[in-house]
Amino acid sequence: MADTEFPNCFEPYLRYAIATDFKYFESFDEKGFKLFLLVEFIDVQHAEQFGGEMDNDNHPHAPPGIEFGPSDPASRFTTMRGFKAAVGPSTFQSWIDHVLRVELSLPVKPTTAELVKRADLRDRTASKYPPTEVLIGQIDDGCPFAATRFTKFISSVATGTRVRGIWDQNPDRNPIRPDGTKVFGKFLTDFNYGLEFLRDSDPPGTGIRQIGLDEWIELHTTNTDLVDEDDCYADAHFKTLKRHRSHGGHVMDTLAGRVPVSSRIGRQDPPSWQPDSGPAATADIVFVQFSEACLRDATGVWLKSYVVDGIYYILSFVDPTKTKNIVVNVSYGPTTGPHDGTAELEDALTDLVTIFDGTHGKPKLDVFLAVGNSYLSDGHLFFENKTTQPVHAEWIWRIPPDNSVLCFAEVWMSASAASGVVVTLTSPSGLISTSVTGPIPPPPGFPFPSYTGAYAPRTWGSNTMWLLTIEPTIAGPGFVPEHGDWTIRVDYIGVNANVHAYVARTDPNFDVHSGARSSRFVDPQWEESLSAEESLEYADGEFDLTGSRIKTHGTLNGIATAEEPSVHVAGGYILSNGRKSSYASAGPARGGPREGPDYVLPCDESYALQGILGGGNRSGGVFRLIGTSVAAPQLARHFANADGGVAFPMATDVPTDPSEVEKRGGGDLPPP
Repeated sequence: MADTEFPNCFEPYLRYAIATDFKYFESFDEKGFKLFLLVEFIDVQHAEQFGGEMDNDNHPHAPPGIEFGPSDPASRFTTMRGFKAAVGPSTFQSWIDHVLRVELSLPVKPTTAELVKRADLRDRTASKYPPTEVLIGQIDDGCPFAATRFTKFISSVATGTRVRGIWDQNPDRNPIRPDGTKVFGKFLTDFNYGLEFLRDSDPPGTGIRQIGLDEWIELHTTNTDLVDEDDCYADAHFKTLKRHRSHGGHVMDTLAGRVPVSSRIGRQDPPSWQPDSGPAATADIVFVQFSEACLRDATGVWLKSYVVDGIYYILSFVDPTKTKNIVVNVSYGPTTGPHDGTAELEDALTDLVTIFDGTHGKPKLDVFLAVGNSYLSDGHLFFENKTTQPVHAEWIWRIPPDNSVLCFAEVWMSASAASGVVVTLTSPSGLISTSVTGPIPPPPGFPFPSYTGAYAPRTWGSNTMWLLTIEPTIAGPGFVPEHGDWTIRVDYIGVNANVHAYVARTDPNFDVHSGARSSRFVDPQWEESLSAEESLEYADGEFDLTGSRIKTHGTLNGIATAEEPSVHVAGGYILSNGRKSSYASAGPARGGPREGPDYVLPCDESYALQGILGGGNRSGGVFRLIGTSVAAPQLARHFANADGGVAFPMATDVPTDPSEVEKRGGGDLPPP
């Protein structure tokens, strides 16, 4: 199917997936290939009309097996699941008539019902304990719910865990049956994938009884009142918790653990290890566990629907009469996207915090994001035509050998300047693909099509984006796409026009072993003429990159470029000297409102002592996590302890130079 035949609302990754018959994308579940989409309707009335047209009961030619996730009736955004026919030609007119944008949320894999209108969100507010005014939500990998630092105390008596619920989004999870009378974990009727584990057990009765996290912990408690955490997690099949450390365990401890970061840092004195008694250290917690397939895909292009569903799951625990603030931390994000505040997930987050703004009987929702770690990744290129004639720009995309995953890059221009522009991708051996001709043809006699190359541009609002793809370069039978220096060329760039390009991150997520390796951009003209001289210039922890088209600035997390007061972005700094952490991404947003992070929080104690100490997966264990993932939960903890930011701490080293604002935002905040 030609790219031009798709509805305009289909985004480039969805078009690519359809064109390749989803060759490089993980199946949503084992029942047959299902899509997972984030849909933005023209308005809420169109949402109802679209659902009616997709109803197989009312429209016999509609595709079967379509499901919509729960969402607020006032929201234009919803998640959607369905078989491939849901984006087939028979549905195109409905997409054209009712949908503004639809984006694919399936993870890229390394080298595989009945219609429901907008589902009703289940009420999960019932609890044997009074709810806390602050509800902490985390969407991550690894929730050590049995660790002592997450124990709930009522009148100084330990009563169980503070974790009210865990939603494991892995679609292949099944409930655990410790014996013939109990079951641990149940399917979610409102989201219809994954498994949830609630804190409270069902009351005694006839038949098989659902037990909760507290009772599960009791089943793994020894005669000396110690919890066997190894067996507690292993018997529940929480794979991430088999290890002694996890990304989610550290972030959760930083945000909501009993001992705050400030008590673990030794500056002029040894660490105090004093516990905190503020709201963050006592608040209820709801945890959403990303699926293994998603975590194997470091690009983050899959985040959209999983994050939106995850936030709605957290909201299902809100008691509007008691819950005052909902603090949600998401320490993940892509390096790609428009970077101007208009990514669909950014708009969906803005929509959620606008609906849940603390008025009309609803609590206030605040979302916390990390700025990203791509400052030194050579993954962002910027070119501006300052001449009086159209010109071209050319640079290298360096692809490593034996890379197990698909590599993406994106080229972005304003739509008003993109007319007539042609993007070309040339392999090291000279094979050429253009945005006009399509992917590189396979060699003669090769039985499979090639999906490596440049694809036709797509216009999104005021932007135009070209998608570039290179298939895995790992050795195997048949044709292996070339590794090495691929050339990207952009022709017919108009006067005063700007070009931005971004490499999709492929280096593995924390403690994930996928065989993936990072690709990066290279500016060969700068390397040949200026790099030797400018490598002698070193100031404030950085070498001089003047004249290079590869830019460290403008590397913000692709879902952290909007400027919304209730969506907070945290960068990182080095505690010993106050400078930005070397890897911490910086602004400004590409044509958007955000200049840089809101604030920077400690991510390294010194150049020699990188990372911040936080809890592992076992009680008493700590390790250092390096990256701005640890900055976002620190900012969230400050916010939770400061009564929703009312008594927020004063920043120090407040920058005034625009370049420093892009790096450090409003200045350095102390560790909470």
